[in-house]
Amino acid sequence: MPSLFPLFLKLEGRRCLLVGAGLIATQKIESLLSAGAYVHIIAPRADDVIRELVREGRVCWSQREFRASDLDQVVLVVAATSDPGVNETVFREARSRGVLCNAVDEPERCDFYYPAVVRRGDLQIAISTAGQSPALAQRIRRELEAQFGEGYSDWLRWLAGVRALFFRRAMDATQRREALHRIASGEVYERFTSARKRKEVER
Repeated sequence: MPSLFPLFLKLEGRRCLLVGAGLIATQKIESLLSAGAYVHIIAPRADDVIRELVREGRVCWSQREFRASDLDQVVLVVAATSDPGVNETVFREARSRGVLCNAVDEPERCDFYYPAVVRRGDLQIAISTAGQSPALAQRIRRELEAQFGEGYSDWLRWLAGVRALFFRRAMDATQRREALHRIASGEVYERFTSARKRKEVER
């Protein structure tokens, strides 16, 4: 099998379909919403979490069975039902339309996988085992969460500000690149977090 192509996808304002509205679906929906996707849910029944999202206006729910036309103008679909037959239908119809599909816990019916993710503000570290061992991916995620603490969120915002300042200055491109790599070092991070701790103590 060829290797997976890693990417981070911009979904803001784009249509995503979620087939199913039970526990499996609720575990997958938040990452779509946090990416700003327009989420349409298809399911005859929905659990309380989904119903609350509908009441809040965060998702759209059609209370019925899946139809192939539900995939029109959709970027990606998640088949999150407990019925393998329904998931197979969703995957087959999506494949025929060129829509990326993930059938939860069914690697053979997946064009993409949900990675285990470490989030520190805009910093995201994604871990994938190509569906072979989600448990291993989760273990590695926990280890990385310990290694990359919450402080990385603030540091990344600081780095972004410094980078913008450097690009406003007239600098040699090679010098700028070398400087940006130096300030992204672990040593600078340690100095940054130490300075923030001193400020907190002084307050």
